[in-house]
Amino acid sequence: MAYSDEEAVDIFLDYMRYFTIKHHVPGRIRVKASLLKAKELKKLDGKGAEVFIDRIPGIKGYRLNKAALSAVIEYDADVLPSALWEEVITVNSFPAKRDELRERLLALLI
Repeated sequence: MAYSDEEAVDIFLDYMRYFTIKHHVPGRIRVKASLLKAKELKKLDGKGAEVFIDRIPGIKGYRLNKAALSAVIEYDADVLPSALWEEVITVNSFPAKRDELRERLLALLI
């Protein structure tokens, strides 16, 4: 199923709220879900971050480790600033910033 840019960004933001950053250096980020959050992730209908990650300019690659409940994303820090990833992961704590972040992510897809 193909998703519009808006749907892909919404799915990505919804998915990433279950993760915390475990390690982050410019160009590489590792995120992990807690066991409790993993149970919530299972409720999603099979859509995942890959829906959006595959479309982002600057993503060099990613690895999902379902057994460890983690993902490693390698990216071009000149295209995707490190601070943007921090905002994506913490947007659930600051719901008022979601719309602004959503627009910034959509602008990357143009």
